[in-house]
Amino acid sequence: MRSVHASSAVCCAVAGLLGAAAAAFGKFGFAACSSHFTGALLGAKACHVAAYCTMAVVNAAMTALFVRSLRRLPSLQATVLSTAANMAATGLLGHLLFAEAISRQWAAGIALVSAGLLLICMRCLGVCAAGRTDAGVHARGQVVQFFTNSSSIDPGKFPYKLNSLLPGDIRVFWMRQTAPDFNVTVSALRKTYHYHLDTGAVADPLRSRYCHHPPPSRYCHHPRRPLDLEAMRAGAALLVGRHDFTQFSNNSPERLRRNPVKTLERLDLVEDGPAAVRLEVTGSGFLYKQVRHMTGALLALGEGRIALQDIASRLEVGNTQPPGAGGFWRGYNVAPAKGLQLFEVQYPPAVDDPSALLYPDLPHDEFGRVTGYIPGASSIDED
Repeated sequence: MRSVHASSAVCCAVAGLLGAAAAAFGKFGFAACSSHFTGALLGAKACHVAAYCTMAVVNAAMTALFVRSLRRLPSLQATVLSTAANMAATGLLGHLLFAEAISRQWAAGIALVSAGLLLICMRCLGVCAAGRTDAGVHARGQVVQFFTNSSSIDPGKFPYKLNSLLPGDIRVFWMRQTAPDFNVTVSALRKTYHYHLDTGAVADPLRSRYCHHPPPSRYCHHPRRPLDLEAMRAGAALLVGRHDFTQFSNNSPERLRRNPVKTLERLDLVEDGPAAVRLEVTGSGFLYKQVRHMTGALLALGEGRIALQDIASRLEVGNTQPPGAGGFWRGYNVAPAKGLQLFEVQYPPAVDDPSALLYPDLPHDEFGRVTGYIPGASSIDED
């Protein structure tokens, strides 16, 4: 939890005021070239050009200030702050310069935006999660970081208050104050994912929402063959270690510019009952849909649709060609999202010490927050 950066809030408010000023100059420029003012003003053409040039300069200054504020403040807070200032200044300038009436709608809008601004600034100033997940993926161990300037929050009691407001399938288990420069994504040491498989001949309806029941053969409706768990374990052993996992991802052209080399610390197949298998995957970082690709490849290996050499060859190919061998069939289906769970995110013990810095050698602001680039920031939150 950290205090809000006051100078960034001022930048947001000034950006909103400049937006209102730019609108006023634009209206002056339009008035200068209108028939009502052409005869009354000397050099109406010059006034018209000057007003629009000034409007362009003010708009540029407004954009620069707003972008600067986004480096320190959450986008929601920055947007509401600048909008509130812009609405207030636009109404007042219109009344003072152009004799426009102050309407009830304007007053109501100012009141609503100000109320929202008060809630955002005095309570939660930003929320960030340890990792992104696709629709249908579950998170048992998601970690969420938020910033506030409120001193009345009790970390021991606040989770109970949050749980009373959250829907039943979302729960907060604990809350802690962290080091000032803690970053929920970059400070993570490793993440663990679990993928749950229902290997019975018939899907268990009590587990079907959270487990993947592998379908029959791709081309017929006969029941599938049992999984060869030993073959799957051999394939998992090939994936463990430091590799280029480009071929086991959905990397887009933008993501291909990032480092595709990841370290997989373990990939275990755990038999969780007579008809259930759980894949446990731990690594320092993951590419987009990497866990689901690896699971799909291991399922195809266990069903005999691909060979062990296919996995080894894809690791050798790496990023020398686009994922999926240039768009050709990979030999396996990407595992569905519903079987996957973000199980745990691990951090160093120093994270829980609010009196110490995690990155003392990096530049910090007056609140202890890192102002520069944190090494490893581009290689963590890509799963």
